Amino acid sequence: MQECVWYRALCFAEPIGPWRSSREKARRDLMARGLGSYDEWGTFFVTVPGNLESRREHIQSKAA
Repeated sequence: MQECVWYRALCFAEPIGPWRSSREKARRDLMARGLGSYDEWGTFFVTVPGNLESRREHIQSKAA
């Protein structure tokens, strides 16, 4: 069984972008709306009222 993790950006608990296959892409959605930024050490911060949501999916391949 394989596990996939999906991420999306939120503002006031409402989605502001689609589910993304990487955290970095969801962070770009937040930054595009002024809800996230990196500091001088490369740490990402989310500005309130933004947030990142994640969802895990377990994918089972068909048996041969």
